[in-house]
Amino acid sequence: MSADFMGRRRILVVDDDKRERQDTSRILGDAGYAVDTAATKADVVTLLSQHGYDLVLADLKMPDLNGPAFYQLLKESCRTAPPVIFRIERGYTPEYASFLMRLAAPVLMKPAPAADLCLAVERQLPPSPAAPQAASSLAS
Repeated sequence: MSADFMGRRRILVVDDDKRERQDTSRILGDAGYAVDTAATKADVVTLLSQHGYDLVLADLKMPDLNGPAFYQLLKESCRTAPPVIFRIERGYTPEYASFLMRLAAPVLMKPAPAADLCLAVERQLPPSPAAPQAASSLAS
């Protein structure tokens, strides 16, 4: 797991739509997460080599990096691949449906209201390593 210098969970937002990246980054940043954004495959490769991520939100239909290609890149680039929430604006093809079913990956329609986005992120984030220690110290 990763955390930036303030101990915040780090999320990577991958989307070729500038407004979607900015809005998602702002919402998650306001919720207390450290957020990096990527618009291209090259951006993703660079960021994955520089940081560990607790979660990735990825556009399912990017021109140079669709969902299956992105997930393969993630598996090849990370020792332990973080959970992924795939995002889509409209319906998806049977190929994408089959991919998502095999992966059992959550899908979030976009644009998503801020509350829905934050709830989806909270559900997919692995438990914080500090949580069990905090609970045990409260019990004593």
